[in-house]
Amino acid sequence: LQATINRGLDNSQKLDTLSMGMSADLEAAILEGATILRVGTDIFGQRVSNNG
Repeated sequence: LQATINRGLDNSQKLDTLSMGMSADLEAAILEGATILRVGTDIFGQRVSNNG
């Protein structure tokens, strides 16, 4: 995805960071070129909901 986006940009606009993906789709995000992933659930577990 990052390469596809960068093809349409000149050098001064090219992306060097692509943040996408979370614990559930980590492999797909890596395959698409993500450089930042959010994996909190895999590290800390599910959040406790405060909604009554």
